[in-house]
This record gives sequence, structure tokens and C-alpha cells, in this order.
Amino acid sequence: MKIRSIVAGACALVAGVAAAEYTPVMVSLVTPVQAPSRSYDVGGVRLSLVYGDCHDFTGLDIGVAQRTAGEFTGVGVGGVNIANGRLMGGQLGLVNWSSDMKNEWGSRSAGLQFGLMNYAGSFVGLQDGIFNVSTAKFTGLQDGIVNYACDVDGLQCGVYFLFGVNIASGAVRGCQIGLVNFAETMECGLQLGLVNVIAKNGWLPVLPIVNGNF
Repeated sequence: MKIRSIVAGACALVAGVAAAEYTPVMVSLVTPVQAPSRSYDVGGVRLSLVYGDCHDFTGLDIGVAQRTAGEFTGVGVGGVNIANGRLMGGQLGLVNWSSDMKNEWGSRSAGLQFGLMNYAGSFVGLQDGIFNVSTAKFTGLQDGIVNYACDVDGLQCGVYFLFGVNIASGAVRGCQIGLVNFAETMECGLQLGLVNVIAKNGWLPVLPIVNGNF
């Protein structure tokens, strides 16, 4: 009987700790001046007056600058939005950052980044800004003045489909449209622009107007 009481008490304590690490609302001045602490998961709304930090996040994230150490699911609106894990949703701000580097389809970041500077690891969706960077495989649309990705499945294009530089340090399957386009290899697709460079397997290494491979 005594053992049962001890076990029951331990289970209640564990449940209490687990419950204490989740919150529907978080308000931050500057981490660690926030309630509750950065170790909590947020499922609801977070307001970061200057800078806020949490573990996993699900919901609406608003503030000047905010960081999620784990996975981010929802919409982040602010000056600087940082997701150090997988992003599933949208980031709208001056600087948007998703640093998950995984290439597996089920664990890649996916959604929308809209701002002056957008950065991601492996990403599926839309990056729309002045500078767009995907350091791994990018699937979707990059629209900006400078677009960079490792491998591209989709479209890289300059502002108004013209004024931009598009760079793929790996393979492209799709299209690059801009003033200057560069791809290491073109597996299937076209480059349209003033200067079109395909380092390894284009119609020619450098061509004006159009280059490609099918």
C-alpha cells in the first residue's frame, strides 16, 4: 500500500512537471524577463515586446524579435523571426530565419517567408524578399533581388521576373529568370536572362537570353 502511494505520488509529480512546461500565453520583455520561462512550449499566443524565447511553438507569434528553439508551427509576425527547428507555417518580418538543415521530406521546413532577408535550410514553399537563401534543397518559388539555393526544384526569379540574380550551387529542375542566372547543373529546365551560366551540362557554359537542358 505504501509502495502504491509512492508510485502514485511520483506519477502525479511527473504529470505536474509536464503540465508546467506548456502554456497557452507567453509575454516577454527581454528574455529572461518573461512569463513563463524560455523552457516552456507555447500553444496559443506569444507577445515579445523586445525579445522572447521559448522551446516549441504553435499558434500566433507577435513581437519585435522572437526565437523558437524547437519546432515552430503557425504564423510569426515581427521584426526578426527565428525558428531553430522545423518551420511549418509563415514568417512575416524584416528578417526571417529557419535553420533546420534536414533534407528528409517529412522533416523539411515548409510554408512562407516574407521579408527583406529570408534564410532557411531545406525548405518547401515560398521565399519572397530582397535576399532569399536556402542552404540545402529548395522546392517552390524564390522571388527577390538575390536568390540562392543549393538544389532547386521550381522557380527562382528576380523582381518583376527580371531584376535579380539567381544562384543554384547544385542542380536545378525548373526555371531561373533574372538578369544573371547561375546553375552548377541543369537537370531539366531553362534559364531566361541577360547572362545565363550552366557550369556543367547546359547547351553552352554561357549564353545570353536563354540556356537550358532537357
